[in-house]
Amino acid sequence: MSLTVERRIEELLSDAERRGSCCVPGDRATRAAMRRRAGEVTEPIRGIFVRGEVWERLEPPDKMMHLMRAVATLRPTWRFCGASAAVAYGLPVTRELLDEVSVAAPPGAVHQATGGIVRHHIADDAVEMCGGLPLVPFWRTVFDCLASFELPDALAIADAALKVGRLSARGLAGFLAEEYRGRPGVRRALGAAVLADARAESGGESIARATMFQLGFAKPELQVWIEDPVEPGKWFRVDFLWLTEDGRLVIGELDGRQKTSRPDLMGGRDALRVMQDERLRESHLTALRPAIVRFSYDDARDPARLGPLLERFGVPRGSDTWPTEAPTIVTRSSRLDYAEGRLRIVRATARA
Repeated sequence: MSLTVERRIEELLSDAERRGSCCVPGDRATRAAMRRRAGEVTEPIRGIFVRGEVWERLEPPDKMMHLMRAVATLRPTWRFCGASAAVAYGLPVTRELLDEVSVAAPPGAVHQATGGIVRHHIADDAVEMCGGLPLVPFWRTVFDCLASFELPDALAIADAALKVGRLSARGLAGFLAEEYRGRPGVRRALGAAVLADARAESGGESIARATMFQLGFAKPELQVWIEDPVEPGKWFRVDFLWLTEDGRLVIGELDGRQKTSRPDLMGGRDALRVMQDERLRESHLTALRPAIVRFSYDDARDPARLGPLLERFGVPRGSDTWPTEAPTIVTRSSRLDYAEGRLRIVRATARA
């Protein structure tokens, strides 16, 4: 390979990386030269290239964004839809749903099949630009995801959509029912919408809650503040909380990388300090003698693992505690609504 070709390849790859994209060589010779660098350069979709070391470092949503920017240069008339559009809108999408780029090809268009790209024919041609990418409009994307995803993945989208769109769960369900009446999947979409709760802090928490619902456990309170029993005046926040009929306190905590990697959840602390604070917090909470059940993202996705775990820690059953029509959620804790002895809890409340 000539030095000139080598330099050209390096320039193309570096330029694409600066743009957060994969590289799309415009000529056959350059594509062939990149393929000869197998191991050094990878080709996730035919004709689209990226340095192997860069690709391996990227998380699935970032890989999707790189691919979408590259595909957009090849097919500027396509709109991205489904899981791909959801990622571009900043919604949490499970990595297993990001193996292929979803595009809405123009009505009547016929294209040669391409590995890694799945085409959906969507009748309307509405487009919304986000981050420089042409997308199917936001609420149509939300509907498509809720109508096609399994409940755990759909609820992650629904919870996040409430925050992005500043809608209540009731507002979301009402909008979808009216806007997409009679469309395939509308019942499924509404099934997720009525369970939506803007208090969920991550996609993993949403997935866990959906699994709890499917298993028949009682609806938990989310993101609850509990006063420190050792240092009154200080407050701890827990992911899930159940108060049983006999007065027992059950706390559920989702262990995930986000708590030690997302700046908005770390409060200016480094990962070590976050973990130290977590241990201190749990130590103080034990003074209230709660049952504290910790589970991983993988546990949350697997009913066969999460069910016995919650059962063992005494999480109450109660399928009738879940909403059958969407409540309006107050997303900021504002009221002391449980007080008994040394236990003081502030939680966001739902109103009809």
